[in-house]
Amino acid sequence: MLITEYFFLIACDPRSGQLAWPRREQAADQLAAAALALDLAAAERLQWNDGCLHADAGFPLNNPLLTDAMRLLAAYDLTVNEALSALVRQMAPLPQRVLDALYRRDLVHRLESRDWLLRKRVRYPLRSMQARNEALQHLQSAAHQDDPHGLALLMLADMSGLLAAHLQARDHEAAMQRLLALNAVGADDPPARRVLAAIRATLLASRTRATRVALQTNSPACPYH
Repeated sequence: MLITEYFFLIACDPRSGQLAWPRREQAADQLAAAALALDLAAAERLQWNDGCLHADAGFPLNNPLLTDAMRLLAAYDLTVNEALSALVRQMAPLPQRVLDALYRRDLVHRLESRDWLLRKRVRYPLRSMQARNEALQHLQSAAHQDDPHGLALLMLADMSGLLAAHLQARDHEAAMQRLLALNAVGADDPPARRVLAAIRATLLASRTRATRVALQTNSPACPYH
């Protein structure tokens, strides 16, 4: 199962069928784009060199969504921020596409409704508790293993604020140690680990900017002097 799919099974509320996480400044489409890029990195189809990402699209992958992302990123060398923005823009609505893929695999339901303005709303209540439990078990195991797939899932859970909600204290501490080690990644580290570190740094910077904007928007106006 993709990192993207594991993350969405954890992040989607089982009853309401809506994506929800504590850190609201992390937009769903940006995290979905980051998840696809992390999947490509774990599959060794994405590299980070000289500040840019480059995807290897020599042959298709066995997942249509991942293949689309790979071909999009293979067209140009982009910074991480540019790459995530391109995925968000050209694969929109990305979160819904991921959830629709889970629906086609009978892991979630798909319920459509209209609000009072006749705008369509789609919810994805959980259909397979086994699949969600598998995702949570993978998250817990990732705290104590050294593989890019698990590390990427830990990163997404941390960025969304879901890591502390689903891990016990001992597992959470181990997970944070693994994530903080990405701050010291260098040129001699494996390619996948370098991509993970670059994506994490970009998401952290984006979250900092969003938090700063929110504080400025909500702060009282300064008096004139």
